[in-house]
Amino acid sequence: MPNAKLENLLNLALAATESEMQKSQVLNIGYTPDARTWELIVKYHGPLERLESDVIHIEPLLNGYAIATVREDFIDAFADLDEVEYVEKPKRLYFQ
Repeated sequence: MPNAKLENLLNLALAATESEMQKSQVLNIGYTPDARTWELIVKYHGPLERLESDVIHIEPLLNGYAIATVREDFIDAFADLDEVEYVEKPKRLYFQ
């Protein structure tokens, strides 16, 4: 069952096969296949010290947001932490 704290597009990307990820222009954004890690945008509250670990790297931003680099197999456990409110994958910006 998809994690409610994860954005729908992230849940879809996590459920996709490797070939589906390679064919998509949207699903693979933020994913590093060699390290099997995701760069994610996180809305959080409280101190960040508990979030940092060997498999999770946090770069704090402003107003309760951070960029987290998380190993793919730890994303659900990361999202289940009390400090984490919402997790989404980055998007490509297109200028017109």
